Amino acid sequence: MSKSKIITLTGLIITVFLLTSFTQVWAATMKFRIVMFHTKVEAIEVGDVEGHKLLLGESTGLASLETGGVAGIAGKWTAGYAKETAIAPGYQRMTFEDGSTIDVTFLTKSRPGPKGKGRLFESTYEINKGSGKYVGIQGNGTSTGRRVAPLGAGAQLYFDVIMTYTLP
Repeated sequence: MSKSKIITLTGLIITVFLLTSFTQVWAATMKFRIVMFHTKVEAIEVGDVEGHKLLLGESTGLASLETGGVAGIAGKWTAGYAKETAIAPGYQRMTFEDGSTIDVTFLTKSRPGPKGKGRLFESTYEINKGSGKYVGIQGNGTSTGRRVAPLGAGAQLYFDVIMTYTLP
């Protein structure tokens, strides 16, 4: 066998090995609606203007996935709340029926709803980690939503979420 054929064959073998050795990463989309309620809300008046508060809260509920599955939702958050706007960073864990989890951080901005009823929400999400079938997950997402009851423990909310993610 000639030297050029050996080099070509060796290059071809190395290329095939490298192509089959790497796991190809594909982006996937997860769409779901979260329906939840606040289980705990603590408020401290700031005192600079009427209605300006700092909040600390917990929320729980269910995510109904577009694919038909469900996941439990547990969240913890803080908020700077004023009459017109609020900014709420927080953390949320989705726990799926098989025990797998996805942990995210979120930043929610809100404003008064139509005719002063409830609040409208826009959120961004960053996926922090996952377990079970979501080990190694990376991604982010957005949502829109609404609170349909007055602020406080028991307030009901919903969010329509779209997350884009990759798995190793």
